[in-house]
Amino acid sequence: MGKQYIATANAGQAHDSDVVGVSVCHKYTVTVSSDGTAKFWDNHQVDAHNPKDYVVTKFINKTGIHHVELYENVLPDSATKIVIIAFSCFDGSVSLYYFINDDISTWTSINCDYFKSRSWAPGFYKDPESKQDYFLITQASGSTGVYYLNIKCGESDIDIDIQLEKFGELNANKSAFPNSLAICPTTDKKVAVGYTNGDVYIYDLQLLKPIYTFHSTDVVTSSKPSSSSIPRVLQFSPGGSLLAVARDNQSSGSITLYDVKYGENVGTLTTPSHSTKTSVGGFAHSGWIMGLSFDETGENLASCGFDKCVRVWNLETREREATITISVTDLEDTEHDEQFDKSIASGVTFIKKGIRSGTGGDKNEGLCVVSFDRGVRWYREAGGI
Repeated sequence: MGKQYIATANAGQAHDSDVVGVSVCHKYTVTVSSDGTAKFWDNHQVDAHNPKDYVVTKFINKTGIHHVELYENVLPDSATKIVIIAFSCFDGSVSLYYFINDDISTWTSINCDYFKSRSWAPGFYKDPESKQDYFLITQASGSTGVYYLNIKCGESDIDIDIQLEKFGELNANKSAFPNSLAICPTTDKKVAVGYTNGDVYIYDLQLLKPIYTFHSTDVVTSSKPSSSSIPRVLQFSPGGSLLAVARDNQSSGSITLYDVKYGENVGTLTTPSHSTKTSVGGFAHSGWIMGLSFDETGENLASCGFDKCVRVWNLETREREATITISVTDLEDTEHDEQFDKSIASGVTFIKKGIRSGTGGDKNEGLCVVSFDRGVRWYREAGGI
């Protein structure tokens, strides 16, 4: 393993219930919880700060939140920067909000009455050519709704008009629930949708048609279709050449890598056994995988899950670069009852160089990890300061 990560800050009891999602924009690390709140943690404080001294809380939905996705952009022909946030809630609704120029006091709700029920995983496509952005949402019907995201800036910075216009649906696999979603960030305009029958479809976003189907690679065989491993998390690489798929496999988790251009399985990420260098069962984690995140270069992939581990993988060598094991003992202001330690890593995201302030923040990438023990943990890569 060639990388080491140093803990820089943590927030124990960050929410009143399990922390289940995390996303990062330039100004804030955003976490969401089954307590129904979103918290905005200031990225631009020095390492030694207490995160709770610089956090803004927004109540979203009393049933709780299970997904959070961000859109961040400087509007064309304008100096106005906008951040749009989609929150998917346990009652099936989706709430959309925005703020401008890194000022959370401009927090404004976006009308989205058509997402009141039966929705699940949201996502944004930000067009690198600034031609047309999209908002997508998977639905209990088996379809994935695709909407034009139209943003207009008026005469002043605060005069913003945001409209969602239905474009169409991705519905090649309507027999299964679309539980996971990933959107390619390049001009290729590809979308990946994972279904509970184990399949992952890659769609052409403009044509709304499937390009490839990746079937489950579950090593556990069974005649029951319901035993197919569920693709719990999907993630495209920054350059759009790879799709990482994390699937359940009984009580373990596997990560399969697919070539997006040719639709080929190009390998798996596996953990060696303790006694040999051979992998055991093709598993990346000894528990279900809850989060995936590529770094900004696409050279490394972080994964986390029920085994209370975060792993960083080198995608060229297909080997682990680092492993971080989390525990309730990491957190301040938290009772340390290891017998009932619920430090399941529920989400992970890389933080680009230059976003986090403090020692090495401008030169080293960071990681943020959220967990069912209600904690939020920040790390940075060691060395290079």
